[in-house]
Amino acid sequence: MESTLSGRHPALVWAESGLMGLSGPEHGPPAVASGRWVERLDGVVSDIAGLRGQPLRSDAAGFLGERAALVGRGRRGSVSVGGACRMVAAADGVLAVSLARTSDTEAVPAWLEVDDPGGSDVWAVVATEVRDKPMAELLERAEWLGLAVGEATRPSPPAKSCSFTDVGSAESGCKKVLDVSSLWAGPLCASLLGGFGFEVLKVEAPGRPDGARYGSPAFYERLNQGKQETVVDLGSEDGRRRFQDLCRESAVVVDGLRPRVWANWGFHPLEVAESAGLVWVSISGHGDNRAGFGDDAAVSGGLWLQDPAGGLPWFVGDAAADPIAGLVACRAAAEALAAGRAGLVEVAMSQAASWVRAGDDLSVGNAELIRQGDNWVVHADGDEQEVLAPRGAA
Repeated sequence: MESTLSGRHPALVWAESGLMGLSGPEHGPPAVASGRWVERLDGVVSDIAGLRGQPLRSDAAGFLGERAALVGRGRRGSVSVGGACRMVAAADGVLAVSLARTSDTEAVPAWLEVDDPGGSDVWAVVATEVRDKPMAELLERAEWLGLAVGEATRPSPPAKSCSFTDVGSAESGCKKVLDVSSLWAGPLCASLLGGFGFEVLKVEAPGRPDGARYGSPAFYERLNQGKQETVVDLGSEDGRRRFQDLCRESAVVVDGLRPRVWANWGFHPLEVAESAGLVWVSISGHGDNRAGFGDDAAVSGGLWLQDPAGGLPWFVGDAAADPIAGLVACRAAAEALAAGRAGLVEVAMSQAASWVRAGDDLSVGNAELIRQGDNWVVHADGDEQEVLAPRGAA
């Protein structure tokens, strides 16, 4: 990765990134932190731009902040910017629990082994029941039930942002990217690959469209503009045959499904990559069959801030592991294509977040936050930087 570290005080970098305003207590000042990881992600953006021979639509900060900028969201402390994930205290640590879907809320009684709370506040039930249970048990049961739950840890940084298993030469001449992903990370990866001259075909299941369609229309359009669309029923024999035909016409497949889902359909991404001579990009929450979304995966990767008052940890930015993983995945796929190689790219969002964090606990010293009128300003190293609002891509 090309180094893009500016040499500015990391708190000033953080204030300028637009993410500071998305981190910290809802009814208090934004959290001063290190922005070094944002600069490290700029190296990934630079690499992608170099591989395609033209700049991307934004720097790293723009990709990280574009959803919040479009929707108008702000910081909420131990509640994620989007509101679907919350920090909760277990017996031996803190978990980031995502209840983004109706099915997630419905699975809470089975997860916690309690009666259906009925009309009760589900988050109050979670906070009460999780308090005395060990995290290992809670994480194991969450995996069984498909719940996205992360652990607030600071894992040692991995050597690589993702993995690539080379299976031979890529089939030349294919100009299609199959986007079988949803929400944010995968669609971002596929969209950026479209900038390399590929036609991007968005593949959705009948009756199960991309969940992002029910969110911000502007953000959905940002990630999916210019893509062709089709519906393929991978649960049917005809649908599986059609998908195999599409793979033979494609240079890249981008998916966000857990491995066991593909196995149930009789597909093994590594085998498909080898037989079709393509690059298959598999994006998961944690690199296994655990469910994961951008907020809980970021927390598992160590992207969280400690509340100096001793309360629950704070989220960093808006579902940061999503854009991180999308950029990392795009770079890996583009590098394989440039080398003329086929294979399987595996991107775990929590691993990508830990890699870009590079062991940094996000703390900073010798920085002061001052209120000036309606604005906040960070002073450090004899310099100052107004805390900017999150910005979207151009």
